[in-house]
Amino acid sequence: MKNQIDVCKLCKKDSNLKMSHVLPRFLGTYLKNTSATGFLTAVDENGNPSRSQDLYKRRLLCGQCESVLNEAETFFAEKVFYPFKKDKLQSIPVDDRLGRFAVSVSLRALWIMQIVEHPLIKRWKDQLVELENEWRNYLLKEPNFVKGSHSHHILLCNEALLAVGLKNSPNLIHSVLRTSAYYLFEKFEKAYVFANLAGVQIISMIHPSDLPVSRGTEVYPNQTFGVQAPPGIGWGGYYQNLLELAEKCDAAKGRLSVAQREMIERSLAKAPERAAMSEDGRIYQMQQELLHSIRDEP
Repeated sequence: MKNQIDVCKLCKKDSNLKMSHVLPRFLGTYLKNTSATGFLTAVDENGNPSRSQDLYKRRLLCGQCESVLNEAETFFAEKVFYPFKKDKLQSIPVDDRLGRFAVSVSLRALWIMQIVEHPLIKRWKDQLVELENEWRNYLLKEPNFVKGSHSHHILLCNEALLAVGLKNSPNLIHSVLRTSAYYLFEKFEKAYVFANLAGVQIISMIHPSDLPVSRGTEVYPNQTFGVQAPPGIGWGGYYQNLLELAEKCDAAKGRLSVAQREMIERSLAKAPERAAMSEDGRIYQMQQELLHSIRDEP
């Protein structure tokens, strides 16, 4: 009998599994190409950070299922992610691939959290088993599939939105806009799968089934993303989540080995112009200016 690792997580068939990105490949490419060093800091499933040229990967999917997810990823990268990052996003298409993209991100994150036995996996086990089956059937376009009621949302998070939290976390903007992360979040009687893609956030509800007060962010089972304006995110727990994300990012940087830190310092010393002109440099400078203006407030 084959090991479980040889069973595709999506189609559940025995196969030679591919090394799959848990978070989309285009995200790693973007972070690396716009970084101050030409590298990024990747964190493995055990929370260990290292200097890398790619995001964390694991054997999860067969080649056919990998291509199923790649279609939605390519669509999202070309139609939403890169236009948003270049400040050229003028319209968002009503397209089922947006929902498929969000579901695929949360499903892969859920698989990894099951593997590492995330503390909240056991608590929400029954709901997550049902949701996992629904999400798999949705992505596989199973016959007679019926959409569930738990919603998935995409939020486009920018500097202006994050600036209000700088008093509580000086590195908040950089921590959110220049990192990738996924985990289960639970607070204020809400629980959801959360993924941060350099400020583009995927939220997949566990409880309750939908986000209160959130407008213009849903992509599944309905799509209001980009249709209603302005997007509303004034629900309890959102900013607390982002502040905790910033704390986790700071903690991960603190766990880099001396050798890793030295390599980063050498990269910065070799290409100071790149560092200054990078997205890391731009955000850091803007963040410092905002902090100074906050401190100068009467």
